Amino acid sequence: MKTKKKLSVRSLFAITLSVVMLMVTACSSEGASGSNEKDENGNYKDKLDISVASTIQLKDGQLDNEFHKYWMDKFNISWDYNFVEWDSWGEKLRLWINSGDLPDVASWNYVHGDAMNYIDQGLLYKFPDDWKERWPNVAAAYKLTGLGEKLEELKGGTYILPRPVYFENKPADPLVNQIGVIALRKDWAEAVGFELKDAYTTSELMEYAQLVKDKDPGKVGNKLVPLSYNADDALTNIVVANSEHARVESAFYKGEDGKYHWGPADPETLTGLKLMQEAYQKGLLNPEFYTWKNSEGSDNFRVNGIAAVTSLGGLASYRQDMDTQMKKNLGVDSDELVHTAIVVGDDGKYRNLEQVNYWSATIFSPDISDEKFERIMDLMDYSISEEGQLLLNMGFKDKDWKYGENNELVSLLPEGTTLEDKYPSRFEGLYLLGDDFSMINPAIKQEYRDRAVKHFQDKAKLGTEGGALATYDWDVQLYDSKAKNQATFEYQNEYANLILKSGDLEANWKEWVNSKMSLVQPVLDELNNLK
Repeated sequence: MKTKKKLSVRSLFAITLSVVMLMVTACSSEGASGSNEKDENGNYKDKLDISVASTIQLKDGQLDNEFHKYWMDKFNISWDYNFVEWDSWGEKLRLWINSGDLPDVASWNYVHGDAMNYIDQGLLYKFPDDWKERWPNVAAAYKLTGLGEKLEELKGGTYILPRPVYFENKPADPLVNQIGVIALRKDWAEAVGFELKDAYTTSELMEYAQLVKDKDPGKVGNKLVPLSYNADDALTNIVVANSEHARVESAFYKGEDGKYHWGPADPETLTGLKLMQEAYQKGLLNPEFYTWKNSEGSDNFRVNGIAAVTSLGGLASYRQDMDTQMKKNLGVDSDELVHTAIVVGDDGKYRNLEQVNYWSATIFSPDISDEKFERIMDLMDYSISEEGQLLLNMGFKDKDWKYGENNELVSLLPEGTTLEDKYPSRFEGLYLLGDDFSMINPAIKQEYRDRAVKHFQDKAKLGTEGGALATYDWDVQLYDSKAKNQATFEYQNEYANLILKSGDLEANWKEWVNSKMSLVQPVLDELNNLK
């Protein structure tokens, strides 16, 4: 899922990964000794060496600060870190798990079929039956994921901790993904006479992009990128905006006839593809948009200042990061230049899959010692407490933040700086993702937070009123078979290839659908025969 995007996401970071996830591969359990006994002052007597898998890259000396020292001292832990490249995250974890080389604890991008196989083969640690009583904060956050209890029903115990996106600060009901938000240059919009609104259809954004392309209000010339989307962004903001079942997370769904269907074969997906092809053929998308990786699309907007529209993501932290980047790279105040909005289909409905409240998971080596497991769980339980969350997200009281006159949180960091600047490679979440705290974090401008909540609520409203928000079907999401695993496609690339292909798009799309049915139909047959 992640969409998270982009993480919860949803939440780059989206990606907030944990201390517990940050620590990697070290001395295996053989090198660790001791127990979790505490001295008369409540401190752990024995130091434990713990290995952890993390996608946060560490550089020499980055951990030599009081933030990291606090955690290591409080839990008497010596962390060994192993950086995992984002693009090889799934592959590397799969290799470690299957070979029995999984670090003590790791952050894993949850895949249901793999999870079932790993549990059946004894490749993941099974939690003690009383873990929820021993670590109540973790248990309370775990319960909100939905997935945790579903897995317990399937496997008769706990082997995986899905990581909750939201705990106490859920922004909307139903919960919707943070994707589907764009930023546009409002100074250019005003220059070309384009109305600023809270929601735009895909065609309206294309109209704006065409106006900017024709009039070039920013005097950018041939460097201009009207719609600065990569393939994922185009999928989200053009195709999915018009077809809620066009992406992998919701491709198989139960229709009003009570039977399961494959969303990419729906006429609505063709509608989205036609709009995407039109945008490409008119030069609104960059000629090489489908080759862009990571932040290339957004960098045209916030770093180079040559884009009219970019995909932003719905978290307030993303908007603040854009503000920081534009000040740094362009020397401008983004509040004067940037307008954010959500993207809806041409019928005015918001489309996506209803967001389940988890992104990625925490897993443990089956060979981890009880002492190490308990120490990590102690650490995670503290991280979810009020004190732990304030420390993780605000820093140290009376140094990085304080309580105001009305008991509100007040950041003491210099304007334009973040905790990450002060404490490099800071762990933004040991278990609970940072998305939750971003809703109330005073280090983020209030107007950005208010705007982010409005976008979430508008998406929930426009997604449910017209029935366009795809509901999360646990039967589909937790169904696993060889056929289903084989019928998984990288839709963003498939769609890009379709709109680039010569000839008639509808004919090409129909041919593409037929070419996939040898893999898709067995899945539909299996789902339609579920009891």
